[in-house]
Amino acid sequence: MGPVAANLRRIRTARGLSLNELARQSSVAKATLAQLEAGRGNPTVSTLMSLATHLGVMLTDLITPQAAAVVQVTRAGEGTVVRGDGLDVRLVHCSTGPDAMQEIYDMRMTRGQYDSPAHGTGVREHLFVHRGHLEAGPAGETGPVRRGDRGRSTPGRGRRWRVGGGRW
Repeated sequence: MGPVAANLRRIRTARGLSLNELARQSSVAKATLAQLEAGRGNPTVSTLMSLATHLGVMLTDLITPQAAAVVQVTRAGEGTVVRGDGLDVRLVHCSTGPDAMQEIYDMRMTRGQYDSPAHGTGVREHLFVHRGHLEAGPAGETGPVRRGDRGRSTPGRGRRWRVGGGRW
């Protein structure tokens, strides 16, 4: 987790926050923060999302290496992987242009349900299912997304992903 260690420390110190202050604000234990900054932690998606929220950055700002090559190739199995309870996320690509930011994730959801807050203005989320099926969409309005399908979320609304979820 090299990028997480370097980025967490860089962003935290740039914000003028001590480990104690960030721990208090994010509800992440100081010992956990120290482990992460030392490159010895194994954070969950929830931990990283909490840190990103309280530092005022996006998840990609924590997990993306700083130096970017002219031609960027992410090989299968490469990239920062964040493991959670039934949800593993790998950042495949991140780029920012004058009018848009693009993030591509490889997400492996093996069980349960994951609720995600709304993205910022102008963000469009596309979901491609390669294996299995999901129920996806805003809470209370989810629908089936099957192998080979593409789904797009409504901007400005939270999303829910649930493995299985019925017979389609």
